[in-house]
Amino acid sequence: MTDGLLSPRDARTFWASRVIPSDQFLLYCFDHGAGPAPSAAEVADVVLARASSVTDLRLRIAPAPGDLEHPAWAPGEVADVREGIAHTWDAVPAAVARLFARQVDATVAPWRLHVFPRVAGAPRCTGLATVVVLQVAHALADGRRSADIARALFGAGGIGEVPVFRPLPGPVRAARGLLGLPVALARTVALGALAPRARAAIDRRTAAGALPPAVPGCPSTLLNAAPDATRDVRMLVRDGASLHSEHTVTVTALAAVSLAVERYLRSRGGSVPAELSAEVMVARERRHGERNAFGNVSVPLYPGEPAAERPGRIAAALAAARERAASPLWRTVGAAEDAAPSSLAVLGVRAFDPTLVPDTMAGATVLSSVHRGPADLELLGGRSVFTAGFPALSPAMGLTHGVHGLGETVTVSATSSRTAVPDPDAYADLLAAALDEVAQDR
Repeated sequence: MTDGLLSPRDARTFWASRVIPSDQFLLYCFDHGAGPAPSAAEVADVVLARASSVTDLRLRIAPAPGDLEHPAWAPGEVADVREGIAHTWDAVPAAVARLFARQVDATVAPWRLHVFPRVAGAPRCTGLATVVVLQVAHALADGRRSADIARALFGAGGIGEVPVFRPLPGPVRAARGLLGLPVALARTVALGALAPRARAAIDRRTAAGALPPAVPGCPSTLLNAAPDATRDVRMLVRDGASLHSEHTVTVTALAAVSLAVERYLRSRGGSVPAELSAEVMVARERRHGERNAFGNVSVPLYPGEPAAERPGRIAAALAAARERAASPLWRTVGAAEDAAPSSLAVLGVRAFDPTLVPDTMAGATVLSSVHRGPADLELLGGRSVFTAGFPALSPAMGLTHGVHGLGETVTVSATSSRTAVPDPDAYADLLAAALDEVAQDR
């Protein structure tokens, strides 16, 4: 048994979610073929029974009094399964988009399941389908771990042994945080003094060619408009083979996004900067006790280049960005932030002003790509057909893309706000055409 304090990264993710919504939404579609399709109540009964054996679904976050210590994992008893309304596949995207308005309260339960029963006309389904959307607080899991949670819920997989968490009483935690404050401050200062030397070493290695150079910032585009309350979702379900040849699915999808974004900006009369890039989420080694193990890198999209040449150039740029991000020197740069006492770390997160927009961005859009394993999941006789995901929007990012595989099927999704993409169907058409184009050129 352990008191289960959240890692520094996971704690910051939890605190930041109060300012910028960041819940993940994992969609899975199950085809019941010629058999009967279950009701939402039948699905709920099965899910609630299975969830009791998935440790990650029996947790909640317990903040320390006054945030004097990092939040801790605690036993959770609340399970929330809700029925959604969408009787045809055409109605599913709008129904999913409506879910974004209600984030989970991770202090009560960091997950929720939405069930859309007996959906007609779902892609690649021969009969009625059950569409489920697993909503997960980002502090609980990143893209890889959330896929493992879904696999434990709907299949034979799992997330390995998870310790039983039992946090200490609140007053004890507050006292421990206060008593440890001087040591934590001293450690933060000492580690902070090492950061400039690490940055200088990064600069020297970059100048010597030992590290790839940083990607220049992307000037703001029409897509970097601050989102309002509107959300639109579009999903394109494809054969994985059409997106995978000499390049990975991620690279091919990025090439398609580069074409679609460039063409969409031009159709809106917006400028297409030569430095047009995308912010791509990449996995990194998971540290002890850490549930979010990823970073963001900027990848050039090469506007104006021939479509056939973009995958190769994007592949090289993505590899270079990953190599630069993997340098152990970055851990030294960020060590002080991880060591900061909770009371200071939470103030830093709360001081973030989402209305301040920088002159240059990490990208005009975001892309997150995760393969969620074989298509061997099952739900009341229904076989898993495809999955999808929808990266959250941020104050300066009004369009994001998800690339999610299940077995041999890949779904490319676009999530947007009307402030950035007032005509989501037009953008989806451009993205579909771009996917076809890169598939033909591969």
